[in-house]
Amino acid sequence: MPTELHPQPADYAKPIAAVVAQMPLERAAQVYDSVRFLQSHPAYPPSITDEDDDWLNDSEEQMQAEDELWNAAQARHQDQFAALAAVARTQIDEDMHRPVESGKQQPIASLHADMAWVSEDFDKPFSD
Repeated sequence: MPTELHPQPADYAKPIAAVVAQMPLERAAQVYDSVRFLQSHPAYPPSITDEDDDWLNDSEEQMQAEDELWNAAQARHQDQFAALAAVARTQIDEDMHRPVESGKQQPIASLHADMAWVSEDFDKPFSD
């Protein structure tokens, strides 16, 4: 196997030929068929990471800073989260809820208004 940092396809020709030369004829024919198959099908392009996937490249320090921000927001708004949970529990107990799969979803404007304080925390850069 070539040891160069950026090997070229031709660098593999001799090592592959040496391996194929030691195979039974039927196996060598399978290798040839496999190569022809690969030639006839385009290679998949490398995966492109968009902005939504950029977090995959975050350092451990960045992830810890983000976790600290989330934890601080949770602690700061614990009472509001508890109040929202209580409202949700009451609606469930009084059968005022609607299953998501019902197809009858309606925007819950009051919930969005009640949750405005949450977006204030997370619309800021994580450097705070």
